[in-house]
Amino acid sequence: MWVNPLFESDALDGVGALIAANSLATIVAASPLRAAHLPLLLETGGDTAGPGHGTTAVLTGHVPRADPLAQAVLAGERLLCVFHGPRAYVSAGWYGGPGLPTYNFTVAHLSGRSELLGTDDLREHLVELIRTEESRKAPVDAGPWTIDATADARIDQLLPAVIGFRVVVDDARAKAKLGQNRTTEDRRSTIEHLAESPVAEHRAIATAMHASEAAPEPRKAGH
Repeated sequence: MWVNPLFESDALDGVGALIAANSLATIVAASPLRAAHLPLLLETGGDTAGPGHGTTAVLTGHVPRADPLAQAVLAGERLLCVFHGPRAYVSAGWYGGPGLPTYNFTVAHLSGRSELLGTDDLREHLVELIRTEESRKAPVDAGPWTIDATADARIDQLLPAVIGFRVVVDDARAKAKLGQNRTTEDRRSTIEHLAESPVAEHRAIATAMHASEAAPEPRKAGH
């Protein structure tokens, strides 16, 4: 992913929150090109000096054996895991000066070599994934659904058809395109319009833009 310096973000600064809100990742393997859409958990976090530097971040997931991506996991290939945050279309009509329409968005790319999980670790991952997702589901309803004896047996029944894996992240890149190339007036106008949207994702971008207003104000166009 190319990242304009205007929109570069610390790849692991806040990535836990992004993954928690958007755990369904797009996972890509190459040669041949394969992709799958699977929930991932950020098992551990660590320090990073940026793209290409070491990190202790580890992602865990599972994939059906029938999915072509499973062959990449079995071969220990590198995987690219893309986490999409909120996004919103920005109309040029919201600008006070000249400009063109665009999209504002946040996204993180985490990649590393895949490793197989043993059966016990796979089961532990599935239980933890259910617990984690239930703890943050919306609406809350009567509270988290818990695994009963029937569901527990069902997990054991499905284990042979699933492959568990971890991705030890060695490259992390994040992009937060939030109108940094526009004037203060244009950004504020965009925030006001998106804040009025009935779409929650658009309002989330307005919130992110508002939070970024404390950052230095660039005056260089870019995407």
